[in-house]
Amino acid sequence: MLGFKKSFYFHSMWCLLAWYYTEYIEALRSTSLQSTAIPNARRAHQHLKNKHKERVRHLCLSSQEYYEAQQWELFRQYQAKGSWRGNWITYDYMGDIVDSSLASVVYNNEPDNTNIITQVHQVVTDSSTSDCSTCFDSEHVRSFPVAQYTKGSLRKLRLASVGMVNGPTVLKSGIMATELILSYGDGRVRVIFQHGPAYNTKNEDDTNGLPSGLKFIRALVSREALRFRPPSPESEHEHPPPPGNPKFCRPVPPYQWYKKWKGTSTTWGENRGGEELWQLDAMEEADAWHGRPTGDTLNVWSMRLPGGILIQCPRFIASSLITSAEEDLFAIATETMRLAWLPEDDHLLRVEASVLAMDTPLLDDESGQVIGFVPPRLTFLRTDVLVNGGELEGVSLLERQQQQDQERLDKSRSDQSKEIILPNIDDSHWQ
Repeated sequence: MLGFKKSFYFHSMWCLLAWYYTEYIEALRSTSLQSTAIPNARRAHQHLKNKHKERVRHLCLSSQEYYEAQQWELFRQYQAKGSWRGNWITYDYMGDIVDSSLASVVYNNEPDNTNIITQVHQVVTDSSTSDCSTCFDSEHVRSFPVAQYTKGSLRKLRLASVGMVNGPTVLKSGIMATELILSYGDGRVRVIFQHGPAYNTKNEDDTNGLPSGLKFIRALVSREALRFRPPSPESEHEHPPPPGNPKFCRPVPPYQWYKKWKGTSTTWGENRGGEELWQLDAMEEADAWHGRPTGDTLNVWSMRLPGGILIQCPRFIASSLITSAEEDLFAIATETMRLAWLPEDDHLLRVEASVLAMDTPLLDDESGQVIGFVPPRLTFLRTDVLVNGGELEGVSLLERQQQQDQERLDKSRSDQSKEIILPNIDDSHWQ
């Protein structure tokens, strides 16, 4: 990866130098230093030095305010744009559809304060279609208030370019939910991965009754648009989306993912002090995870959906209490959840989020036993905005696919030799 960094630290230092130069010129003019008035020059220099100290004192605060302002602008530019209408489809562990409902994610500005945005979910509970040309269809909608956002208070939202991550969040049921969103034109794709507590009844005493990890339960996928009706083949046939907007209901062949993609990548890390922008002139094979739909390990749950959508998440997130190689599970530091989308044939959007969960146990003050874990947190976020740079060269797509299948088979055999047992919902010892 070749590119450049856009750090908030260097941005602040650059603004400070520019301000220093401007203030110095103004000091020269105000004290009439065109003449040889040495005392005036000294007073001007001392005045500038005092202002410089005050500016440095607020440098860190200004960097934080700049980052919060940038996050707020990204939120308003790509997400809080009105009513996102879509079809919420829920897939279970086996990839079967278990629920589907028409709903909208609505972002409203407060009438008396434009710096406050309220999020409301509107779910269609009942609808009727009229055959009369002079009548209208009717829907019964139920609204649920979700959250209220202000500048500097975006709760668990983290944005990077056109991508956004909400969470991870622990629900009252103990399920961990992580939401990934990609926006393009008047449409976006939203995915929610849910992982629930899993207990290994064979080694229940070793974990003191606590979960051995988090097992993938279900995923909600929603194709949403700022249109009069949710995206569907009928609506897109009647009103074809103009260029620059996604067409959700279109065939996307598998070879469309294999291109020379190039563009920009925005990254954020909890220990990096802010966001960084990278220029991608060429993508390495290891970085092209969108071309490996089944993932790189056996612990990857994935689905390739119609309309050029690929989702990946871990099947199981092991607890830090399971650390021995003799156990059925292995503790993993972080797990990555991914979403890739082809909104148009020559455009590729990707977002990936690394989550750290069940890593730090909480101890009881009196007994010293483990009574819980520190809440999960987001450790890394990356969003890629890529365009087609040409066809791949060297080998055919069939040969590349055969090579990837062979490498995956070899890796699977190597993993099986280590006797790693992944969780299975049909295993009798898992509850």
